[in-house]
Amino acid sequence: MKYAWTTLWIIVFASVEFGCQKEKKADPLTIPEWKWEWELHCTPMGDSEVDNITVNPKDDSLWFVTSMNGLYVTFNGGSSWEKPFSAYTYALEIDPNDPSRIFVGSGNEMYLSTDYGHNWTHINSFPATIYSILVSKIDNSVYVCLGWGESVTANGIFKSSDMGKTWTEYLYNIREKGLIPWDIEEDSLNHKLYIATEIFNHPQPYHPPFLRSSDGGITWEDISGTSLWWHVIKIQVHPLTHDVYVQTEGAGLFSSSDFGDHWQYLENQFSEVFIIDKNNPQIFWGGNHTYGNYVKLSGGVYLSKDNGDNFKLVGLSGLIVTGLCLNRNSTSLYVASYNSGIFVFKLLAGSPPDH
Repeated sequence: MKYAWTTLWIIVFASVEFGCQKEKKADPLTIPEWKWEWELHCTPMGDSEVDNITVNPKDDSLWFVTSMNGLYVTFNGGSSWEKPFSAYTYALEIDPNDPSRIFVGSGNEMYLSTDYGHNWTHINSFPATIYSILVSKIDNSVYVCLGWGESVTANGIFKSSDMGKTWTEYLYNIREKGLIPWDIEEDSLNHKLYIATEIFNHPQPYHPPFLRSSDGGITWEDISGTSLWWHVIKIQVHPLTHDVYVQTEGAGLFSSSDFGDHWQYLENQFSEVFIIDKNNPQIFWGGNHTYGNYVKLSGGVYLSKDNGDNFKLVGLSGLIVTGLCLNRNSTSLYVASYNSGIFVFKLLAGSPPDH
C-alpha cells in the first residue's frame, strides 16, 4: 500500500496549528549554479496527515492540500486555511486550460470550483472512492478513476465531455479487478492516456496492469509487459521528448520512449513520488518513504539534473515524502510529508540551467 500508518513510524516535529512557521536553516544546500534553503514548515489546521500539495499555476500563494481528513485551501501561502471538505480526499486536478476551475474528489463525491477554490459545487456521486482525476488539454474532457477495492464489478473509467454535467463509463476490459488507480496522465501531443494501478489484495503471482488508451479513454490495453512488474504510483510525460516516466512503489523508476511498448530501468533510490520540472525538463525531483516491503528506507527529497540518470538526497531525510509540486517559475519546491506537514525548498540564489 502507498501509506505508512502512524503506528509504523511516528515523527514528532514542531508545527503551527493554523499557519506556517519560517525555519531558517544553517548551511543551506548548495548545488552548482543553485543555492537552496528549506524555509517553511506548516500543518494545515493542525493536520499533519497530509498527502499532496498542488499550487495554482496563476498564483503561488494559492495552495490545495489533500489529506486523509479532507481538503485544505490557503489563499495566502499558508498564513490561514479553509477546509471545504472533511472526507478522505486524494484526487485534485486544476484545469490546465483554465486554472480558475478545480475538480476535487472527496470520498465518492466530486466537486467543482470555478473561482479558484472560493466556492464549490457538487457535480456527481460515483460508486466508489475517487483516486485520480485528469482534465484533458486537448478537449477539456474530464476523466475520473475509482478505487474498486473488493468490488467484483468490472473496472473502468468515467469520462465527461461537458465539464461534469453527464458521465459515461468505459470499461478497461481486462481480467484484473480491485484496481487502485493511483495516477492518470495525458500525452496531449500524441493523444495517449496512461493509468497506473495497484491490485488491492496483491494476488500471486502479482502483476498489476499499466493501462494505455489511444482513443480518448474509450478502449484500454495493459502495456506493463514483463519489464514493468510492480505497481506504478506516479506517471510523468516528458514535455520535450514525450517519453513516459513511471515511479513504482519500491521497484524503481522506469522510462519508455515508445509509449510504453518497452521499458527501461533508471533508478531505485526513492519509492514514493516524483515530478519533472516543466520549465527545466532535465530536472527531476523524487520523494522517498521510510519503509519498504522488506527494508527500512531513508525518506527525504531527491534531485536529478540529468533526466533521472543520477539522483542525490537534498533534504528531509527520515521524513515520509508523499507529494511534490513546483511553483510556476520553478523557484520553489513544495513538499507534503505525511505525519509532518508542508515544507518549502526555496531557491535563494542562482537559477536552474537553461534547457
